[in-house]
Amino acid sequence: MDLSLIATGMAIGVGVNAPVGPVNVMCIHRAIRNGPTSAMAAGFGAWVADVIFAAAAAFGVTAISAFVEGHLPVIKVVGGAVMIAFAMKLLYAPSSMSSAPANDTKLSLFHAALTSLVLTATNPAVLLGFFAIFGGLAGIGDDPGYGTAAQLTIGVAIGSAAWWALLSTGASRLRERIAEKWLGRINTISGGALAIFGFIVLIGVALGY
Repeated sequence: MDLSLIATGMAIGVGVNAPVGPVNVMCIHRAIRNGPTSAMAAGFGAWVADVIFAAAAAFGVTAISAFVEGHLPVIKVVGGAVMIAFAMKLLYAPSSMSSAPANDTKLSLFHAALTSLVLTATNPAVLLGFFAIFGGLAGIGDDPGYGTAAQLTIGVAIGSAAWWALLSTGASRLRERIAEKWLGRINTISGGALAIFGFIVLIGVALGY
């Protein structure tokens, strides 16, 4: 096992997820409203998408890359619509922490994971980012070595998991320090941020970007 490959994969896993994006906003919101378990459920969905696309990129699965590039406008529209739909849900969410435990059911956790999976899978920046990064690594795209690809994918899985665990636990610590009256503002800020992300994607599609 080459630890440098694992470390490289970990850096990629963190680097792809660290920039502020829709799943980061979703994760922070759920951490503050429902606690670390809810936030980690959202992070889990993103982690699954990360591992799938990292593996596809590392093992040189060009069919997936070709599908993404060939259907990029549709993927963007779906992603933008999902972001806006989730934004509306946040904007109209109850502004009371006392209602959070009742909402934090197994179905709610599954919904959080599924939503983050869809948000990540339809995020062009994440999709193309993995293929661009791995395409720039010597030998991965043209003549892949399966051992190298596997270790890089494992590294991405570790790095991505570490990022979502850190974000979930870190944001959840704010839960005890935030007054009840601030939850409504947090809903507005989170929903507004997601709506902006969604509209930017849709406007980009309309303008041909």
